Amino acid sequence: MLKEILGIAYASSPLLEGIDSISHGFLTRLGGVSPAPFASLNFDTRDGDSHTNTEQNRALVAKLLGFDTNRLLTMNQVHGSNVLTIDKPVNDISFTGLSKISADAIITNQCGIAIGVLTADCVPILLLDPVKKVIGIVHAGWRGTVKGVVQKAIDAMVKQFDTDKQTILAAIGPSIGPCCYKVDEVVIKELGVLGSEFGVAEFIKKQDNAWRLDLKKANFVQMLDIGLLEKNISVENLCTSCRNDMFFSYRADGKVTGRQLNFVMMKKR
Repeated sequence: MLKEILGIAYASSPLLEGIDSISHGFLTRLGGVSPAPFASLNFDTRDGDSHTNTEQNRALVAKLLGFDTNRLLTMNQVHGSNVLTIDKPVNDISFTGLSKISADAIITNQCGIAIGVLTADCVPILLLDPVKKVIGIVHAGWRGTVKGVVQKAIDAMVKQFDTDKQTILAAIGPSIGPCCYKVDEVVIKELGVLGSEFGVAEFIKKQDNAWRLDLKKANFVQMLDIGLLEKNISVENLCTSCRNDMFFSYRADGKVTGRQLNFVMMKKR
């Protein structure tokens, strides 16, 4: 569901919305200070936006959504499947070097740390074990999906924090949809190794002589495959490419674009 606070627009999972112990959101591109082509709530400097702009955007969101800017952790995302585990208190992310670690998922049992991924078409996934009080976040492009990044994040929650998969709540956020995501034979062959019991046809279809990939569905069935309950997974069906007015999109913006923040945080007890 879409929400807005003082011009900052974001999507919220109906599955996680009523859980008071966490704060979460799939941010849009609306409500920030960055100029075009990064207009306006951009969190990434890789394509040329200034550090000053992105820091001001962080401060705006932090103030409105209830976390400290020095306790927002994002990683060096590399379209892989490494999982960063935070199991000890962290007071100031900027002094730890954690944001320079190459990974595409974070899990933690620590309160007050907003863990985030930056996206511009890839799939953001929020994870919550409400029993063991553990959260996770995943960045899943097609390469990370082939490598099973969401499954590895869930397996890490089980191994590190004794999570029961059947208690996990998972929220899949806005990403490019099959309506806009045409892929080539190389991608199709790579995705064929997933071996989901639901079948590749669940998320790959040929239409108008083009292969179309449903990345949300691919990650959805991967989570079902390893034991998550269907009732415990929500899917936000907004397409970042169709709704390029609201979201950054690598494809729709012609590769030079900003990145929106997706985050989840356990509130301090």
